[in-house]
Amino acid sequence: MGFGLFVLLYSSAVFFLVAYMGDIGVRCMFGAELKEDVPASYSWIPERPVKKDILLEIAGVPIANYTDYTRAIRGLSDRVHQRVEVKWKNQRGQVKRAEALVGYRPPKTYLWSWVWFLQEMVIFAVGARVFWKRPHDDSARLFFWLCVMTVGAYMGGYHWTEIVVEPVMIWAFAMFAVFVPVVSLHFYLVFPRLNPVFVKYRRPVLATLYGIPSAYLSLLWGSMFWARWLGGHGGGERVLLALRLVRALALGYIGVAVVTYGICILCLITSFRFARTRAERHQVQWIALAALLSTLLIAYLLRQAWFDLSTLGRDSAAWPMFGVSLLFSVAYTLSITRYKLMQVEEIFNRSVVYFAFSVAAGLLYSCVLLVGGAIIGEQLLSANQTWRGAMVAGLSVIVVLILSELARERFQKAIDRRFHREKYKFDQAMRKMRVAVGSLVDRATLGRRLLEAAAEVLHLEWGAIYLSESPGGAFHLVASQGVTPDETQLGPGNPLVERLRVTPSIRVPHAMSLSTASDPATDAMIALGGEAAHSLGADGNLEGVLVLGPKRSGMPYEDEEIAFLGALSSVATLTLHSAGIQQTLETLNQELRDKVEKITEQQRRILILQDQLMDRGETPLQLERPAEQPQVFDSIKGSGPAVKRMIELARKVAASSSAVLIRGESGTGKEVLAEAIHASSPRASRPFVKVHCAALSQSLLESELFGHVKGAYTGADRDRIGRFEQANGGTLFLDEIGDINLEVQTKLLRVLQEMSFERVGSSQPVSVDVRILAATHQDLEALIRAGRFREDLYYRLNVIPLRTPSLRERKEDVFELAVFFLGRHAKRIGKGVTRLDEETVEALVAYDWPGNIRELENVIEHAVVLADGPAVTREDLPLDLLQPNRRRPRLGATAAAAGGGRPRKEAVAAPSSSSAASTSSSPSASTWSHPAPAPPAEDDWDAEVIAYERQRLIDALHEAHGNNSEAARLLGMPRSTLCSKLKKHGLLKKRGSF
Repeated sequence: MGFGLFVLLYSSAVFFLVAYMGDIGVRCMFGAELKEDVPASYSWIPERPVKKDILLEIAGVPIANYTDYTRAIRGLSDRVHQRVEVKWKNQRGQVKRAEALVGYRPPKTYLWSWVWFLQEMVIFAVGARVFWKRPHDDSARLFFWLCVMTVGAYMGGYHWTEIVVEPVMIWAFAMFAVFVPVVSLHFYLVFPRLNPVFVKYRRPVLATLYGIPSAYLSLLWGSMFWARWLGGHGGGERVLLALRLVRALALGYIGVAVVTYGICILCLITSFRFARTRAERHQVQWIALAALLSTLLIAYLLRQAWFDLSTLGRDSAAWPMFGVSLLFSVAYTLSITRYKLMQVEEIFNRSVVYFAFSVAAGLLYSCVLLVGGAIIGEQLLSANQTWRGAMVAGLSVIVVLILSELARERFQKAIDRRFHREKYKFDQAMRKMRVAVGSLVDRATLGRRLLEAAAEVLHLEWGAIYLSESPGGAFHLVASQGVTPDETQLGPGNPLVERLRVTPSIRVPHAMSLSTASDPATDAMIALGGEAAHSLGADGNLEGVLVLGPKRSGMPYEDEEIAFLGALSSVATLTLHSAGIQQTLETLNQELRDKVEKITEQQRRILILQDQLMDRGETPLQLERPAEQPQVFDSIKGSGPAVKRMIELARKVAASSSAVLIRGESGTGKEVLAEAIHASSPRASRPFVKVHCAALSQSLLESELFGHVKGAYTGADRDRIGRFEQANGGTLFLDEIGDINLEVQTKLLRVLQEMSFERVGSSQPVSVDVRILAATHQDLEALIRAGRFREDLYYRLNVIPLRTPSLRERKEDVFELAVFFLGRHAKRIGKGVTRLDEETVEALVAYDWPGNIRELENVIEHAVVLADGPAVTREDLPLDLLQPNRRRPRLGATAAAAGGGRPRKEAVAAPSSSSAASTSSSPSASTWSHPAPAPPAEDDWDAEVIAYERQRLIDALHEAHGNNSEAARLLGMPRSTLCSKLKKHGLLKKRGSF
């Protein structure tokens, strides 16, 4: 015990020396060379030395070796707040002089070691108390010695570059450092029980354990004394020789310590594997885990020291060892508190341990606040502090206070859980009850929570709760704990139910087996598996039955527990009543919301119809007011939030000349959006040129974009300007930009960068001023990863990204779009179809629209053609819209007839006209066709399909004025596919007539 007091005095002396020694910020290690730059917090005039400079003199003391350095530093303690002259030689061989202000070391350099020292004192006190009570117990004695050596070694090692100026302190540190691994190994040889090797070879093991370190320590002390004596008597070269010996011995023992530490880990693993009891295994596992984790920190420190030995003398070496010490402290704490390490519970009663841990937690909390306050205060009081630094320091104070308070609260709860388990469990059960009361969930969930609360407090193995849906009705099982009971319903005439209507509780008497009388209610409860039951209800109304099975202890229910059930039942009754009211209110509220939503939808449809009528009646008046700005975005139909966000962003984009990349699924209106952006831009009066990149073969796309000169290739009989020149001063819309090949991408990238290009077959550059709008439905990022799209071109095009939402994302616009298309196609066909009936609207809204707006327009056109009256009915819609699982191939695939189903009208719609008044990018392209493959098609059906396809080809060629490329774009198909279809229908030779 006396040696333990010596370690405490030693630690205090280290703190005192470090806090009050004079310092100028220079650090050397086994020589006169600086191992780190002088910190900026020290005052030097006019300059300061840097790392690797050689000290020559400090305060008149010449420095030739490390002994001279320590003597000079020790002399600074008498000259605090004075300036001393320092001479050094820089790396260029120049001798420099400066004056340094001697001051105390900054508190932050030793405050963390003070915090560690305080928390280590808790384990130190436990070890001392155990050793005091069991002085003849080897494990208790070695645990105490391990605590003593660890504290001394850490305190000396953390500040060894400062205490080196005092011989007694550095020699004591050498002793602690040498014996820490030895005592640790000795402890692990006897803990938790004696190691077989140690039992068999006790004396040789002890002789080796303590003989080698003792001899090593004697040699180290001798070399240290020799170096110091030579330094004081002008030893010259012999001083350097002695210092090299001290260095070699110190570094050599690091290797010995590493080997010893490895043996310690092996001993812990062996003890864990061959532990005889679970308690022993648990005691060892945490210490072994801490040892294994510590190897990472130790390996990191050794690696740093291998490349730079001066690491051992800098603050960067402190945190790994601090981490090692913290890991072992946590491991010992867990083993002591949870797994009865050293049988502490036999010495300390629960109150003493609870008090000790509470005091330790309080001290640690105070130390954290003290250290944080000191560091932040030092920053605030620094001379070069700014208002930003003061603000950061103030915020740091708040953060430290909040975090420390949270940590203190959690630690206190952990202590309470450990030392007052019964009280904690009762509190936990009451919290569950409060949550159940406050949440107002459904009755079944509420019953389950209440049953969990009762089981938590009473330690039940089984329990069940039955609730009645209506007064006087049967009671149904809503929750159970453990095995689900066989009887899930209790009738109103059940003896247990009848008894609980009169008596609030019933339980099995302790002497039930000795009684010869039979009680029907008790028998019914026992048949369910219960030993106690309590009613849930008030004012004579029984709303539920709580049945509880046997406790884990096997003891009968006591009066206090029945009283607890009474309190629980009172709370449960109020909560069940509130839950019933809540469910009724939620049902009424849901019905009201449904009615409000239906009314709102009807009002919205009325407003849409009114807007359509007003647009038709006021169009001539609007055209006579040229002074107003045309609302170009009105061509995009829709009032939902998705469309509004898109239009709002498009309005902002229109005013600039930046490139825009429009992305979205096919049929969502990318082309219409591009036209609206151009129409509302400053280039509105200039050309808007569209290029459908997918409709042109890749060999002709380059000529189409950049033009060609006569003779550029076979068939080029004249010069032709490309789309870029046509769009000069205006906007060029590149649709399906993802379908162009890499060669054209390269040339397109150059145009976007330089706004100049060369026609095919020409070397003459052509400059243009064109704004690029591009669109695609493809995943360009995936194409980039696949190497099919240039990443640099992607970033050139994607300056401003826009996305057209799919129709399934804007279901609220389906009705408005359907009404718009209804009016358009009814007028074009000349039919008096003016509205959609309710069933039709519901079917349109319920559909997912994989073809988006283009499919919707074609469906409405189909319905208008088939409608017999003023309203479109559900019978007029395509069959696959009503049966989404029956998908149909697109035009161009083999048509099939629908088999089965109810009789209905089926026909093909007349061709649609192209218009920019909707959000469809190609209104004339069909995205619906006939039912999915079933039985073979009938001849008349095939004839209708062929006629319909032929007519659409003719209409497209008419609209494109005989241009096959433009017709293919209108139909949404590649040009090669169009040519094949023209040839199939015999239209290829007649195209000149269009």
